[in-house]
Amino acid sequence: MTQDNIPPSESSPSDTSAWAPSFPEDQRQDPSEDLPVKSSTNPIMRQRLIIAAIVVGVLVLIGVVIWTLLNVLGSHPEAGGSPAPTTSASQGPLPRDEAAKNFQAGECFADFNPNNATAKAVACNTPHSAQLVAVFNYGADDSFPGTKALGEKGREVCHGATLNAAAANYQLLQQNVYPSSSSWDRGDRRVDCFIVVDSGNTIKDDVLKK
Repeated sequence: MTQDNIPPSESSPSDTSAWAPSFPEDQRQDPSEDLPVKSSTNPIMRQRLIIAAIVVGVLVLIGVVIWTLLNVLGSHPEAGGSPAPTTSASQGPLPRDEAAKNFQAGECFADFNPNNATAKAVACNTPHSAQLVAVFNYGADDSFPGTKALGEKGREVCHGATLNAAAANYQLLQQNVYPSSSSWDRGDRRVDCFIVVDSGNTIKDDVLKK
């Protein structure tokens, strides 16, 4: 890695009378024998209605059971379902040792040395000597642009970072860290802008404007 240090910036019912035919006395018929009595309910129809009612009742019961099961399963998922999301190595508890390739903008580091492959990430309200304020990544297929172009890109990246009022409490420098030709060949495509001090772990604030 290479580095540059520069200063920062939701009708009623119808009456139906019964009518019967009239017969001479000797021809009168016994209605109990010749006139069939009409039942008030058709036995076949009644049986069909009973069957239909049973079917409807069963269907309703099945629906209630299914609805209940869905509600129970929805509110009490089975154990061993989808695993809880895991945090990445760069989002573990602080402080932690972190590889340079996993640095994220906004992170703070104690005893920072840009030439080391790892750094001690700490909470930004605890003493630290550097904070990563901006990152640029070249494409995986990009060719090495050269040291000068990388330095210019680093200054451009730093220029785009905005600091907050707490930054005025410290003598801060901008430090650009970018790939060398050999690290580029190993897949390093990051250009990082750090805000640093040259007086040890004297920063005790997050100086990056959110």
